[in-house]
Amino acid sequence: MHSLIKLVSIARKLNKSANTVALLEKRILGAGLSSRHSAIIRSANAAPMAARMAQLATQHWKNMNPLWGVEIPFEQPGALWIAPEAGQKNDNQWRQLEHSLQQEGIEFHSLTHTEAAELGQHAIKINQDEIYFHEPEALQLDPADILNALQNAATLNGIEVMEHTQVTGFDVDSNGRISAVHSNHGSITCDYVINAAGAWSPKLFAPLNIPIPISLEPVYVANFLVGTRDIPTSLPIIADFVHHAYFRRWRGSILHLHQPRARSSEAIAQAFSRGLMNPAGANIIYDPSNYVLNFDQLEAYLGKVKNRFIKARTPLYAGGYVSFFDITPDLRFILGKDSKIENLVHVLGAGQALKYAPIFGEIISDIILKGQVQHSQIDISEFSIGRFSDQAFDQFWSAHKRAENSL
Repeated sequence: MHSLIKLVSIARKLNKSANTVALLEKRILGAGLSSRHSAIIRSANAAPMAARMAQLATQHWKNMNPLWGVEIPFEQPGALWIAPEAGQKNDNQWRQLEHSLQQEGIEFHSLTHTEAAELGQHAIKINQDEIYFHEPEALQLDPADILNALQNAATLNGIEVMEHTQVTGFDVDSNGRISAVHSNHGSITCDYVINAAGAWSPKLFAPLNIPIPISLEPVYVANFLVGTRDIPTSLPIIADFVHHAYFRRWRGSILHLHQPRARSSEAIAQAFSRGLMNPAGANIIYDPSNYVLNFDQLEAYLGKVKNRFIKARTPLYAGGYVSFFDITPDLRFILGKDSKIENLVHVLGAGQALKYAPIFGEIISDIILKGQVQHSQIDISEFSIGRFSDQAFDQFWSAHKRAENSL
């Protein structure tokens, strides 16, 4: 889905000339991680440039018609962030995050315990050993609404969506540029290739000797039926970094939750190690067994609900599934031109692609049509794939050992 979001923005500009934009989809549009995305749109990020881009993307989500000719419904419940108390390990990081975001003009401010209780409509357990922050601009979208709107936008903007199309190889000309993409439906000549393939990227580009460090981290998602008197429908999104869970009210009587990404270098390295042992590669996303949680996972999530909500007794399980974060070693994007092939552009979101997709589309459009990013506030140099290819991976892991990665 986020591939289509990016390409719609590009197509609107390319269609002014005699160019064609095609999206090659291995299965069915939106069948991968996009169909299981939380669709929470927030700006809070420990990397200042990523936070700046997220803020711009949020404004685009609120007014999509000028970009793509469609509207996408959204709610703005805001987000209540919960973190360990002052004096504990993470406190300084959260205070620094608050200051950094405010420097970027992003509304993110601390709350007293009384203010947090009121924002949570007295349905949330407020503890003296916790600190609280409010991000009022956080949005909630519905993945089904996004997909429907973007399918319409693809038609409106002349994008050729080629489903059930598997890339099998590339032709590279004497100038080192990709001249054609081979697929099970034949070859397609091209001026530019945009890689938005996420966790399929390493295998896809290995024949071109382009190492792309993307792996998959499982994320467990559960839905529970709850009463409105127990957990009000108008609650903000709750980003609970004490119990490691995002909570949100979803489609009437559903309480939806999933865990955040792991952020320690050790946990990220473990995810990459597991990826090397996975013979299915990114195709594990399509495994039918991923549409159910086991007993231990369900019990753990029930415990998170009971530990955070005052009146939650034993919510009724209403379905769950395993999704994945596609992650890089430092949890930051891979964004911009490839360091080896001039007409290859990467748009890999490190588990956050959907929320950034509108601004990603503008960035990639600028790179292709103007040769560089045109927005004066955006510098994508820190997200270049060159930060990995310019050094051996063992050196990268050593340099980032014990470092906490971005939000």
